[in-house]
Amino acid sequence: MCDGTETGYQMTDTTDSTQGEGTEGEGEQKQEQVTTFTQADVDKIVKDRLIQQAKNKFGDYDDLKSKAGQTATAEERLAALEGELSSTKAEALRSRIAAKFGISTEGKDGNPSDADLFLTGTDEAALTAQATRLAAREGERRKSGNVAPKEGAATNSGTDDGMREFTRKLFNPGA
Repeated sequence: MCDGTETGYQMTDTTDSTQGEGTEGEGEQKQEQVTTFTQADVDKIVKDRLIQQAKNKFGDYDDLKSKAGQTATAEERLAALEGELSSTKAEALRSRIAAKFGISTEGKDGNPSDADLFLTGTDEAALTAQATRLAAREGERRKSGNVAPKEGAATNSGTDDGMREFTRKLFNPGA
């Protein structure tokens, strides 16, 4: 009920109570309690109630948000570990095939190794084919040795005799 003022509200609360039991002359007695609220009190009560409802409705939002963040972090970590595992497996396969065919895995003078340069396949069949070809070429080079076919032989071509004669006369005029 409104008490007629602009800033306050009057609320009544009726409480029923029964006094005594079984006596004939006693009846029910009603008690009325009157409480007056100002507009600020009503606003505060409504605000508190809305906050309580929001907390009950979204109370575990922060927990769920942190768990979702942890899930994303776990998925990223899992992807990184899977990538690391596959690269480690590929490196182990390449090293095993290089050792099988006698291909160097250590570079010299800061240069990459033969395995780094020539074994570029991603599966065992491709790496084996590359290693076989490289090993065959290395075997051919070792068989024939370091050969320079005309090293040490005098090459005398008879076509430049006129130029040779002119040079001799120029530098040795008395000869």
